[in-house]
Amino acid sequence: MKTNLAYIDDSQGNLECIGLILESEFQVKLFNDPLLFLSEYTSTSYSAILVDIHMPVMDGFDLYERIIEAPHYNGCPIFFISSDDTDETRIRSFSLGAVDFLNRQISTTEMLTRITSKVAFFQKHKNVIEFGNLKVNLTLLKCYLDEEELKLTFIEFKLMTHFIKTFPAISSKEDLVDKVWGNGFVLDATIYTHIFNLNVKLGFWDHEVITERNKGMRLAKKVASA
Repeated sequence: MKTNLAYIDDSQGNLECIGLILESEFQVKLFNDPLLFLSEYTSTSYSAILVDIHMPVMDGFDLYERIIEAPHYNGCPIFFISSDDTDETRIRSFSLGAVDFLNRQISTTEMLTRITSKVAFFQKHKNVIEFGNLKVNLTLLKCYLDEEELKLTFIEFKLMTHFIKTFPAISSKEDLVDKVWGNGFVLDATIYTHIFNLNVKLGFWDHEVITERNKGMRLAKKVASA
């Protein structure tokens, strides 16, 4: 089954030509207006997004920033495409975080190879964790509950991702100190305070971090009150 790819470009000719090339490897959705893409993006997930840089309504750089700031962004690779191959354009593309810059003059084979290889890497090393109604973006270090961003401290973020990745296993205090703090001594009170604050911030999630006496801590589904 082909994975989904979105291509945004204000030129209908570019959309049809490059869209036809991409269709050999992807299920492609074409947009000639960045705002139209953003309005649809809230309900659709993609494995890759290809963005033209020079567009009149919103340029590709602004669109890129809107995409990665969206709560539902899944961390998929975003590519810039343009005939503007100046050093300034390429440097800005990569400094923003795009995985690749595609000059329109490259061959069909090279374009497909560069896109498919990075999509394959993304799917193998996915950097977004979804756990029920909780979504964690490991690249941006952001967490969303029901699409609303949670304001976690760095330690709280590391604790939460540790418990999700090790679910349903129990983590000892030593495990937490090693994986989260990275040093040899952390007061028990410090650990419990961070766990308490994390559970408060995740109050509307259906899971919580619990303590099992003489064993450690783990993530567990909340018990419904009678």
